[in-house]
Amino acid sequence: MPGSFKKNTALGAVPRPIHSDLKSKRIVWETEHPVRWSFMKILRETSSLKQFYPEINPYTEVYQVREGVYALYNDSFDGAGDVWMYLVDGPEKALLVDTSFGVGDLKGLIRHLIGDKELIVVNTHAHYDHCYGNAQFERVYCHRNEVLDLQTKNNPDIWDYLFNNTDQLIQVWDEWIQPGEPVYTHFDKEDIIIDRHHKENYVPYEIIGIEDGHLFDLGDGYLVEAVLLPGHTPGQCGFYDHHHHILFSGDTTGIGSRPKGTAYGEFCTVEALGEALWKLQPRFAEINGVFPGHGAWDQSPLILQYLLNTVEQVLKNPENSDGERVFERDGQRHVSHTKNIHQWTALRYSPDRVYKHQFTEE
Repeated sequence: MPGSFKKNTALGAVPRPIHSDLKSKRIVWETEHPVRWSFMKILRETSSLKQFYPEINPYTEVYQVREGVYALYNDSFDGAGDVWMYLVDGPEKALLVDTSFGVGDLKGLIRHLIGDKELIVVNTHAHYDHCYGNAQFERVYCHRNEVLDLQTKNNPDIWDYLFNNTDQLIQVWDEWIQPGEPVYTHFDKEDIIIDRHHKENYVPYEIIGIEDGHLFDLGDGYLVEAVLLPGHTPGQCGFYDHHHHILFSGDTTGIGSRPKGTAYGEFCTVEALGEALWKLQPRFAEINGVFPGHGAWDQSPLILQYLLNTVEQVLKNPENSDGERVFERDGQRHVSHTKNIHQWTALRYSPDRVYKHQFTEE
């Protein structure tokens, strides 16, 4: 969900700034995560891995994390969480994992890094912060459970929610936002590559659904494997680089909302995530780096085991959580639980999205 227009008055509500040369400037700030903040401050302010090409894309920082593997950073454009994309440059082809918000010339930046190689674009899932840049490319792959949701994002109106669409000034945190201007993060409207003034010229990209275990060959047997890790969305999918033994895991610690009666609702459950992790568990030891869609990357594969341990605890007793939040959305009451993950973050879930049978039984 996008960030809130109302500033929290609690201690630490406004996170400490990290120096940035990016063209994007925050209006709404996400809540500071202490461990994540420390990682990001050191990385973005002092790391020798950092590359920046403002003449090509002034919104994206590039970090080389392995030989031929890059992490690409964007500020959040809706106040809900800064995001990572990943690029794998193989012998003959390259593969891009996620496309962020689609602000700035992502395609031009990728071409600068890989030259004229064929590029394969994949999405971990169909949330705005991971797929809006798809429109800069001709073809995108995702797990087949995610195709329906991704189709709803394949249009030129998807960026509208980032702007003040009223004819009045609105107050967002300490700023007054003019009609037509961004409300979460300052950026140049013209830097959305799609021509928003002539939306009728929008050309939809092709969406191809793939199965769990699908292999992309980047040349000379350099394989990247799709690994279904649902829960956050029905087709949330990681991508495992067999050459470097690293997993681009996407978003795995928040169980998503899925109304009953919608397709693949049983995959937005703690149980579905558990089944995927149990299937992957025999391979945990061969993984030597986990790269999530948000926060600190190059994490130990131990976090996968700790996540699985937490999932098993929730399945055993969903009510034995470490935190509970009750809130209203669209006029309905919602309950969200959190269960702490050892040495990492927390698993967020709702009591009505724990077991698959909650969606499959009449």
